[in-house]
Amino acid sequence: MTRDELVDSLGTIARSGTASFMQQLKEKGEEGDSNQIGQFGVGFYSAFLVADRVTVVTKSDKDDTTWEWASAMSDQGYSVKEAEGTF
Repeated sequence: MTRDELVDSLGTIARSGTASFMQQLKEKGEEGDSNQIGQFGVGFYSAFLVADRVTVVTKSDKDDTTWEWASAMSDQGYSVKEAEGTF
């Protein structure tokens, strides 16, 4: 993901990428599987049920930068920064 995609997708609770994908299919007149997982946008946040801190390191084919998104149960928000190291 790009930095903007991280902020849009992981920085917003209850925002479903699946719902957005299904809407795009509908607008194109294509049919999709109505039983897609992730349609409510809260699945990712279940990681906090088993971890105090969650870190996502990602790189998009649209961008040469590798990004790190991180949040902890004790934090009021999240951070997004360029990832360090080689991936």
